[in-house]
Amino acid sequence: MNRRDFLSFKREPARRIAELSCERLYMRVVDTQLVSARTGDLSGVEPFEGEPPAVFDTRTTEQVFADLEHDLRGADLVRVVGAEWLASPELKGRLESVLRAFRAAGGRVE
Repeated sequence: MNRRDFLSFKREPARRIAELSCERLYMRVVDTQLVSARTGDLSGVEPFEGEPPAVFDTRTTEQVFADLEHDLRGADLVRVVGAEWLASPELKGRLESVLRAFRAAGGRVE
């Protein structure tokens, strides 16, 4: 709180700030692509020494972005960090649509 605001008893409402790491988002999306590719390749794999093939909890890219939208609902401001990780046009476009919806709901993006 600013000293002048304190002396005049002005109060600024608390802002809920979310920090969005584009590096982490990129890694999560790549993980979903790799795991889904792996599970597709294991359909004809024979068990090795009685062990069944590994089973991965598969998440789709759509689920990653749906979770992101859900997490941003409680925020007033989103700080996007590491935008250089958005080299893929598909990833950049998906994130821009999420942020556009966030702005339309009254949020602010830095």
